[in-house]
Amino acid sequence: MKKPVKILYIILLAVLIVLPAPVYLIFGRFFDHENYENRTLAELPVLSVSTINSYPNDFNQYWMDNLPFKSDLVYWNGYIDYKVFGSAGSQYVIVGKNGWLFYKGQQANFENPEADYMGLNLFTDEELERIKDNMLRARDLLEERGTEFYIFIAPNKERVYSEFMPDAYGEPAEMNRMMQVVEYLQRETDLNVLCPYDDLMAFKAEHPEIQLYYKYDTHWNNAGSYIGGRMLSEALGYPMPGLDEVTVKEIDNGTYDLATLMGLRDQLRDDHVYAVDDYTPYKISIVQDEGATEFRYNNPTGEGDPRKVYLVGDSFSTMMGIYVACHFNDMYMNSYKAYTGAWILAQEDPDICVYETVERYIGNMLDFDLEKGVGLGNF
Repeated sequence: MKKPVKILYIILLAVLIVLPAPVYLIFGRFFDHENYENRTLAELPVLSVSTINSYPNDFNQYWMDNLPFKSDLVYWNGYIDYKVFGSAGSQYVIVGKNGWLFYKGQQANFENPEADYMGLNLFTDEELERIKDNMLRARDLLEERGTEFYIFIAPNKERVYSEFMPDAYGEPAEMNRMMQVVEYLQRETDLNVLCPYDDLMAFKAEHPEIQLYYKYDTHWNNAGSYIGGRMLSEALGYPMPGLDEVTVKEIDNGTYDLATLMGLRDQLRDDHVYAVDDYTPYKISIVQDEGATEFRYNNPTGEGDPRKVYLVGDSFSTMMGIYVACHFNDMYMNSYKAYTGAWILAQEDPDICVYETVERYIGNMLDFDLEKGVGLGNF
C-alpha cells in the first residue's frame, strides 16, 4: 500500500475515533437516552484515597453504561440480530421459533430459567428438606396468629410454550425444580401448595387460539393470570367461571420486557394483550405505590368476604391479584422488594397469607423467613 493511502487510512481512523464525541456534545439531546436494561446504571465514581483501588473498574462500568449513542447502538444491534440473523442482541434473551422471546436469566442473583427448563439445577434431598422446614415454620407462625397459609408457584413461560424454544434446548425436563418442590411438599407435608401448570396446559390444548403468556415478555398475560387466579380463588373457597365462560377481548398492544432488553421495545409490539371481564359483579378499586411494589385492593360496597388477604410475591402476583381480590373486601399485595419482615403481618393482620413465587425464583424458598424477610428479595 502506498504511503499516501496509508496516511489517508490513519486520518480516516482518527476521525472515526474522535468525531463521535463532538457530534454527541452538539446533537446528543436528539438521541435516545432511556435505560432499557431493567437495572440502575452506574454513576460517575468519585476518586478518593478510599476508592483509588476500585476506581478504574467503577469508571469503566460507568463509561460502559453511559456510552454515547448507546441506546441507538443497542437498538440497531438488536434489530439486525433479530430481523436478519434470528438471534438476540442481549445476553439475557433467547430468540425462539416464530420470533418468540424467552428469558435466559442471570440478570440478577441466581435465577437461571435455562437450567430450570433443562433440569440442570435440581435440588438435593437436603435442600428440599430445608425448603420444607422453612415453609412449615412460616405456616406455624401464621397459625399462631390465626392466619391461613398458602403457597402458589407459577411456571416459567418456556415450560408452558416449550414448542417455541430453539431445538438446541430439546424438550423440557420432566423432573425440574418446580415439580420437585410441588411434589415434595404435597407428599411430605399438609401444606396448601398450588401450581397452575396442569390447568394452563389443559386450557392451552383446548383453546390454542388464546395465548396465555406474552410472546415478547417473561410474564403471563391476563388470560394466563386469570387461570392462576382462578385456581387460588377456588382454594380460598370461591369457585370462578372458566376462562372460556367469561369475556376475553383483545386490546391495544403494550410494551414488553424482553423486547425492551433487546432495544426493540417500540418495534416488537404485535403481541396478544387481553382484557378479561364478567368474572365478578364488583368494581374493585386498586391503589398502588409509585414503584408498583405495593397494591391495595378494596371492595367499596363492603359486600365481599370480610376476611383480609395478604399476598406477597413477584410480578406474577401483581397480574393475577385482581382475580383473587374480587372476592374480598380488603386485600394487600406487596412485592418481595417491599417486604421487610413480620411487622407487615402485624400492620396488616391478615386472615389469609399467600406466598407466591414464579419458577425461576423458587430458589428463594431455601432462605425463606417470614419474620425476617430473608429469601423474599432475591431478584
